[in-house]
Amino acid sequence: MGQSGRFYGKIVDAANGKSITAVSVQLISSKYNMATRKMKDSLVTGELTPDNGNFSLENIPLMGDYKLKISAIGYKPVEQKISFLTPDMQAKMAKAFMEMGKQKSTGGDSTKTKPAAPNMMAMMKEIFGGDMSKMMSLGDKDLGNIGLEIDANELQNVTVIGSKPQMQLGIDRRIFNVDKSLAASGATGIDILRQIPTINVDIDGNVSVRNASPTIFVDGRPTTLTLEQIPADDIQSVELITNPSAKYDASGGGAAILNIVLKKNKKPGYNGSVRVGMDSRGRPNAGGDISMRSGKINVSASGNFNSRKSLSWSDIDTRYNGNTNTPETNIMQNVDNISTGYFAFGRAGLDYFVDNRNTLTLTFNFVRGNFKNDETNLQRYDSFYNPVKTITGTRLTEADRTFQNVGATLGFKHNFAKAGHEFTADFNFNDSKNFGQSEFSNQLFDANGIPTGRRLLQITDGRGTSNFMVLQADYVNPLNKLVKLESGVRGQIRTFNSINDNFVFDYNTNQYALISNISGNYDFTDRVYAAYISITGKTSEAGRFGYNLGLRAESSNYEGQLVGAEDKFNVEFPLSLFPSAFASYKLTNKSDLQFNYTRRINRPNFFQLIPFIDYTDPLNLSVGNGNLSPEFTNSFEMNYSYQFNNNHTLLASAYLRHSTDLLTRFQYKDENPVTKDSAIYNTWVNANSSTQYGFELTSTNKISKKFDAITNVNLYNANINSENLTQNLNNSQTSFFGKITLTHKLGKKNNWIVQANADYQSKTVLPAGGGGGFRGPWSGGGPAGSNGFVNPNYGMDLSIRKDIIKNKNGQGYQGSLTLSMNDVFRTRIYDITTSSDFFLQNLSRRRDPQVARLQFSWRFGKMDVSLFKRKNMKGEMEGMREGMQSM
Repeated sequence: MGQSGRFYGKIVDAANGKSITAVSVQLISSKYNMATRKMKDSLVTGELTPDNGNFSLENIPLMGDYKLKISAIGYKPVEQKISFLTPDMQAKMAKAFMEMGKQKSTGGDSTKTKPAAPNMMAMMKEIFGGDMSKMMSLGDKDLGNIGLEIDANELQNVTVIGSKPQMQLGIDRRIFNVDKSLAASGATGIDILRQIPTINVDIDGNVSVRNASPTIFVDGRPTTLTLEQIPADDIQSVELITNPSAKYDASGGGAAILNIVLKKNKKPGYNGSVRVGMDSRGRPNAGGDISMRSGKINVSASGNFNSRKSLSWSDIDTRYNGNTNTPETNIMQNVDNISTGYFAFGRAGLDYFVDNRNTLTLTFNFVRGNFKNDETNLQRYDSFYNPVKTITGTRLTEADRTFQNVGATLGFKHNFAKAGHEFTADFNFNDSKNFGQSEFSNQLFDANGIPTGRRLLQITDGRGTSNFMVLQADYVNPLNKLVKLESGVRGQIRTFNSINDNFVFDYNTNQYALISNISGNYDFTDRVYAAYISITGKTSEAGRFGYNLGLRAESSNYEGQLVGAEDKFNVEFPLSLFPSAFASYKLTNKSDLQFNYTRRINRPNFFQLIPFIDYTDPLNLSVGNGNLSPEFTNSFEMNYSYQFNNNHTLLASAYLRHSTDLLTRFQYKDENPVTKDSAIYNTWVNANSSTQYGFELTSTNKISKKFDAITNVNLYNANINSENLTQNLNNSQTSFFGKITLTHKLGKKNNWIVQANADYQSKTVLPAGGGGGFRGPWSGGGPAGSNGFVNPNYGMDLSIRKDIIKNKNGQGYQGSLTLSMNDVFRTRIYDITTSSDFFLQNLSRRRDPQVARLQFSWRFGKMDVSLFKRKNMKGEMEGMREGMQSM
């Protein structure tokens, strides 16, 4: 007949209708074996189902009867007969072929076989009623949803022989599985990122990737949550995308995307866990989660409570250059800070399986926290001018801050019958509030320790709100075996309001008086509308060359205003285009090569724009800049991956990133409006440009059955050109960053696990777009990338876990104890040097070294079939491959 068709459908759990992944689907045809004179089954084709449970068996001859064999670990096998033709059609076709065979058997003259062709056409017309389009439509047959029943007997005898590694390397992303990190229990998202290759986290929680601040996503969407507000126990994995394509939000400049994937249990029955812990400072934490699934409904909930006591010590040495009008001055500050408080995190989710191909999802998040800070700042002023003069001072600070975040997501997903063909839409909403008060007391003393003047008393009363809404829809359609189309639209609106009132005590009235010129009420709105399209494909089904071409269009505007004043700004970009191009070539079965290019944007955020002055440190003030413009970045990257065997992999990357109108911190000297003293202002500016290039190696090595290692090294050069701010201001440095994670199993049953994480950062330019120094209420503090360096720093964290409670059947463990300690050798010191024509400043800071945490966790629930899908499927896949090759 010369025609071929396709069988397709979906494999689901018969009990609840949910799709099943890693199901073996095989198509069998019976053929007559001349040697044995018996019918013999032979494999036509087969595949393993992806996460959505869909399968598609293509290029199948229309003629013939087939047998569909379906098997999955933990489920009863299914076998059914299928065919493209109805029994009536098959009977007519068999009769027609018998008549054609009789014609061919009459006579020896080959010319007598010529009527066979018209008889074939006549046969087709008779079978399909004269409508040949019916024959074409039969070649695309939907087998519908095929339900599998759980095999309880098989589950009792299954042994898990494989699991996910801690780090999975890919050409476009690296996936870090949090459950493999011992230090995760009882920690926060910041603690998790400290262990991931390529990611650098300073002692204040500022995150950088290849010396640039990344964009943080939660479950694939932007978020208003901070990493310190997300419990590590709620994180399933972290995805690091070093050079995102046009499919992703263009915000974030040339930096990476960090996607925090939260846990969402979809296992049948019920299961969950509880955990409690205590650190060496007497601060407890507790949490738990539970998931229940029955029929068309899956519900899950989790909650965590973390209390913290943070200690930090800082030394700040600032020398002002003197001239004829201003004496040379040296100011030394010794700062001790104690922060105590808590944060609570709750999450609930509901999945409703409308039918076999449509799912509705609703999730809620809630975060609330409170922290109190007590700080003592001892100051010494030395004036090297005739006469030499020394003044000391004491500044005491008491602050109380509360924050709250409520979020909700409504999502819809539709799976079409064709494998990989899907539509998703979701709406995300976050509402955040914060409020707090800080009280300052500043007293100066002369060289003899006698108070000079009255004590300066200040109060800062701050509060703010923000709303964040995102509506997004995505469509994916595999056009054929070689080409896939992806497209989507997105709208984002963020609104902020911040009120900052500053009061100074008036000894004449014995009351605090509002200082209006350093107080204000600030509104800010940011809108981004986007659409994208991308084509992913390869040259042939077995071809080595693949590609992805994408184009994203974004329209953005942001505006801000001091309420009650004429001070306002508005920046609009009606339309900006962000192309991306990826090309990959499979050198061998073990090695791949990829080139990619992207263009992205980094828009100033609320904290960079807000014009309020942060008076937390009167000698190092922080203030935003309402005149900032976005920066644009072009990024190039080349990746080479090689898998030596199942135990060793290597990923090598070379990258180049160039940004214009770089958003960077900058320092200048001016007067403190309250104390009238000279002060350094930390703000944000647009520098001319920055260029960074480097070479990075990441390897995962299973050295033995009990010993694993993950190693990452990055050699790079960063240059910031700020000549538009100050003549000849160029900040350039070649730097090195390295990180290693070692995991070792102990004991005959491997129920002891020791894990060490160590990192080293050489002298480097301060990360562009963030990082560095104190983080005040507006996150504007700290030295600037345009004229500052981070001096070398290094440290090591250590964890050990003991599995202690076995399952009832004796297979595996349900309970464990984990003991972890950060900065074991007390070596992490964040040391920064900044300089200009008028000052030289060094800041040395230590925070929370050698904090130990003891954590107990217990997992419970019914036997879960999805656990056994991790079993090694290599043998089955090889058998399937050999069957297809034999054809």
